[in-house]
Amino acid sequence: MDPQPVLCHTCTGVLLANDSRTYTPQRGRLIVTNGYCTCPPAAETPAEPEAHRQQPQQQERLPGQATMVNV
Repeated sequence: MDPQPVLCHTCTGVLLANDSRTYTPQRGRLIVTNGYCTCPPAAETPAEPEAHRQQPQQQERLPGQATMVNV
């Protein structure tokens, strides 16, 4: 079993532990020096911000182009 990583690769903060037994004096010193990880959890990170989502766009009509209705 691989040990759980201690530091975040993005912000170098200390990641929260799944088990209280992993809070060692060494981990405590890292928390004091680096602080906890401040990155948002992956589950809460939106896949795409709403402002950047593409809405269905209407085609631009050129002058002289007819619109087909009830085809």
